[in-house]
Order: sequence, then structure tokens, then C-alpha cells
Amino acid sequence: MRRTLFLVGMLAALWAVPLAAQGSSDLSQGRTVGVGLQAPCVLSLRFWLMKNFALEANAFVISMGGFTSGCAAGKVLLKLADTDIFDFYTVFEANLHIGDYWVGGVAEIALKGGMELSILPSLAINLEFGEAFFFGPEGFGATPAVSLGLHYYFVRTPQPAE
Repeated sequence: MRRTLFLVGMLAALWAVPLAAQGSSDLSQGRTVGVGLQAPCVLSLRFWLMKNFALEANAFVISMGGFTSGCAAGKVLLKLADTDIFDFYTVFEANLHIGDYWVGGVAEIALKGGMELSILPSLAINLEFGEAFFFGPEGFGATPAVSLGLHYYFVRTPQPAE
């Protein structure tokens, strides 16, 4: 119960920060490259090529005592809605699993929906959810896919008109 109240309090605080920060401006405007953390592959590089189109690469590998585990993922993001604080997008994702930790398959294709909460123009938290289709030596299957991330963005500043 204590953990739940803490999480709810943190989410409420994070939601309130953008409301007080910039009035009614779009906090995601001008974003280019974002670096951060994205579960389950940990390290993430997200690049908004256009206002509504981005590519993302995620990777992580760890090896300890003869046990190796990790993943590499590539994503295509298409932004569907852009509000002042929240952005909503679809995700097409391909994952390659490395090591014995991943049960069921060595690769997966996922279709997900995502939302990103902008805390500041350069900082955002995202949540993605959908369905993953995995395949490997043990066959083919489907499983729910959920991903949580935090990105720091480099923001393009508008050039003054001449």
C-alpha cells in the first residue's frame, strides 16, 4: 500500500510540473535526439527526424560468471497526437534477444501504442503497450508487450526571422 501511494504521488507530482512550467506551450516542440533509458533493453537513442516521425535504437548486454544476457531493438515511431504535455504515438518494434534469460524466443516483432509525458522541453517519460509476436527454436507465440522509458532530449531552438 505504501509503495502504491508513493507511485501515485510521484505521478501526480510529475504531471503537475509541466502545468506550472510553461503555461500552454507544447513542451515537445523542437526535439531532435534523445538519450535515455528504455526497458527492457536499458540504453536508448531516439531521433525525431520530423515532427511526427522518429527512429529509436535500444541495446544492452551484460556478462557475469559465464551468464550472458541482453537485447538489441529497433523502433519506428509515428506520432498520432501532439498536445502541450502528452504525445501519443504508434510503435513498430523489432527485438533480438541475447542469452538464456529470455524464455520462448530469440526475436520478436511488436506493435504498440505509446504515450509520452513531457516534464520539461528536454525531459520526458514514456509508456508503450501492445502485443509482441516472438519466434525462435521453441516455436512461435504472442505475449503482451510493455515498455517504460525516460529520455533527455536535445531541443532545436527556433531561428529568428530576418
